Amino acid sequence: MILEILKKIRSHRSFTQHKVTLNELRYMVEGARYAASAKNSQKIRYVLVSDEKLCNDIFAQSKFAGAIKWKPELGESPRGYILMCTESPFEGNENLFYFDMGLAAQNILLIADELGYKGCIVAAFNKKEVEKLLELENNFTSYILIALGEPKDNVTVVPSVMGNTTYSRIKNEHYVPKLPLDEIIIKEK
Repeated sequence: MILEILKKIRSHRSFTQHKVTLNELRYMVEGARYAASAKNSQKIRYVLVSDEKLCNDIFAQSKFAGAIKWKPELGESPRGYILMCTESPFEGNENLFYFDMGLAAQNILLIADELGYKGCIVAAFNKKEVEKLLELENNFTSYILIALGEPKDNVTVVPSVMGNTTYSRIKNEHYVPKLPLDEIIIKEK
């Protein structure tokens, strides 16, 4: 059962205009709060965005689907965002912090799925401009943006061909090749 849920937690990049509420975003972060954290440091802080104008402004500062030429249009942009940030200057092991963000982001996407939403973890955004738009205090630094909304596209996992893992898109169908299990397990004893 869990494997079936994990198979459908894919990156979606186009959305309907259905609004994601602040309460729904809070519920997603409640799930993130229960993610493991290296040394139980719990250094991630969150900014929740459901305001339509801010969502549109953030969308203009973000890049989606870097491996292909297709780009979403404003009319299919995310209707909610969760910005992951931390206090600066950062104290601790930044590699462990990325690990923590990955775990928290996965929990957010699992909760989003439960609510009927999908999302995309975005690192390619103009951090300084987004921080300015959100009036983020100078003692915080942004790292990851999670774009959320009701999905407009379909994402299908397909087998990779000859090791090619580059995703592709045809209209609203997004295809994500995955390597077979026997190619990623290098040894069994």
